[in-house]
Amino acid sequence: MSTAPPPGPRRPLHLRRISCEAFERDDGLLDIEGLLIDTKPGPVQLLTGRNIDPGAAIHQMRVRLTVDRDRWIVASAAYSEEHPYQECAVVEAAYQKLVGLRIEPGFTLRVKQMFRGEAGCTHISELIPPMATVVFQVLWADSDFNPNESTRPSPLGSCHGLRWGGEVARTHFSVHRKKSQ
Repeated sequence: MSTAPPPGPRRPLHLRRISCEAFERDDGLLDIEGLLIDTKPGPVQLLTGRNIDPGAAIHQMRVRLTVDRDRWIVASAAYSEEHPYQECAVVEAAYQKLVGLRIEPGFTLRVKQMFRGEAGCTHISELIPPMATVVFQVLWADSDFNPNESTRPSPLGSCHGLRWGGEVARTHFSVHRKKSQ
């Protein structure tokens, strides 16, 4: 395991926390909830004159995606619990446009295109890609998972550890062996 070298002297300027949680609903659908919080260690005065206390949230955005097991988004909601400007909350409803999209390769690019510039909120849009990753994590961790099931999409080729010619592919994905040789 690698360990980061110790940093030199420094002082904190900004903290962004992003967390994602997955829940299985009683109807079998998955709720993926994302939370983004931005804070500063010192006081901040916004352009509007509003003061933000040290450690208080400047941004606190939440997104909930409801997804089926084939990764189709069946419901979407965005919430701006804390935002610097009143106008920020108006864009929340735009994220209902995610309904009907499938979380698959190219999804992040599609989200960036749909909500770029004035069409979206930078902070809400930044939450969605890690939420999509959580969907894959949940479905691959599913107890019914069989890596040699040829009908299931393969994670092979998605990172160095799961490279086509690597040890994991050769050992655990025999149905895909032809592609990795």
